[in-house]
Amino acid sequence: MASQQPAASRLSGVRRSLTPGRVLGAVLMGTLLLKVLLVLLHGTYYDYQSDDRGYLESARVLLETGRFTYNDPSKPTVFITPAYPGFLASLMLLTGPGELHEQTVRIVQAILVTVSLYLLYRLGRRLVGERAALWGTVLAAFYPPLWLMSNMLFTESLFLLMVLLLLGAAFRAEDRPTAGSAVLFGLLWAAAVYVRPTIALWPGLFFLLLLVRRRIPWRRLAACGAIASLLFVLCLSPWWVRNYQVSGGDFIPLTKSSGNPLLLGTFPWTVPALFMEEQKTWHPTDDLWVNDELDTQMAKERIAEGFREHFFLYLSWYTVGKFLLFWGDVFYWMKLPGVPLPVAVLYHYVLLALGAAGLWRRRRESGTVAVLTLLGYMSLLHMVYLAHSRYSVPLLPLLALYAGAELLRRKQQRNRKKQQGEEQAASLDA
Repeated sequence: MASQQPAASRLSGVRRSLTPGRVLGAVLMGTLLLKVLLVLLHGTYYDYQSDDRGYLESARVLLETGRFTYNDPSKPTVFITPAYPGFLASLMLLTGPGELHEQTVRIVQAILVTVSLYLLYRLGRRLVGERAALWGTVLAAFYPPLWLMSNMLFTESLFLLMVLLLLGAAFRAEDRPTAGSAVLFGLLWAAAVYVRPTIALWPGLFFLLLLVRRRIPWRRLAACGAIASLLFVLCLSPWWVRNYQVSGGDFIPLTKSSGNPLLLGTFPWTVPALFMEEQKTWHPTDDLWVNDELDTQMAKERIAEGFREHFFLYLSWYTVGKFLLFWGDVFYWMKLPGVPLPVAVLYHYVLLALGAAGLWRRRRESGTVAVLTLLGYMSLLHMVYLAHSRYSVPLLPLLALYAGAELLRRKQQRNRKKQQGEEQAASLDA
């Protein structure tokens, strides 16, 4: 009996020493080291030979000539924003082009994802509480598509960081509606748009949300909104001027690349990978400017014809179908060592189910409403264009927070029932 008491005391001491901060640090450092090891052993395998090649070539041309191009190095581009190619070029300046550069990018992206997970935990403490935030961050840390994302040379790793920074700045601006908070929000808004322009309109929805809540005096809210908008315009204006010059006088606020995703999204209940051969017949020229116009025109014709001749098919596709594809398809295009596809798919759907349940239970909380506006906005935007699993990956960590909250709630519920059962049994024995 005496030996059991010290053992119990030691166990209790270990539990007390496992603070959320220490557990979080161990998880983040452990997963980062594993990701770096994955890069060193298998990083070159994750060459998708698609957009990643285009970004690398864009970075090389930018570094060597100072021209921002994409696909065609002889012409300036307005089809992508410059942040990610600029990020690649900054690392290429240190390493030069080639395998060393690509491996360096993968390691840096693994670090960015780890920083993002820490930011996720910080956001989660506000949204779901400290313990639930820890659970959710751990769930996100082991989510296979996030590991894949840090190994593939796409914009998602950088965009995840910007989304979490922007959301954190939004909450800061709500709590402390000062000029400083507005400046920070405006700068992060512009930076996020330079990474992925699809985020551009969400701050407007957040402003409307604050307007409806009436927690901030109207004059102060209007002043902060004006400051943030002014910073956004000032940061984006060089991009607008540059686009005006290279396009021959067109005002292009974000990018001129909506035609292709709009067209790809007009094929009901399928994904672009299933009709790759047909896509090769669409463009009679290599001129991206001409092709974008052709894609837009073809997309409008297909949508009009589809709703006219197959109304319910297209209605179901542009509502239920694209929503299910955006959230239900799993970004697992290339396998991780020791993680078969069924494991990644099961993890994804468990995360979705628990996250949806957690969101529903907290749907009336102010922070959750802001998160829901972000998730809803991104869903609707991609339902108009191309619903793609790759585009939803940066949003899944937010769902993981609510999945963690739901798991913790169920665990506490079981513990309460167990305790009640033990108390009832003890009372009967007495």
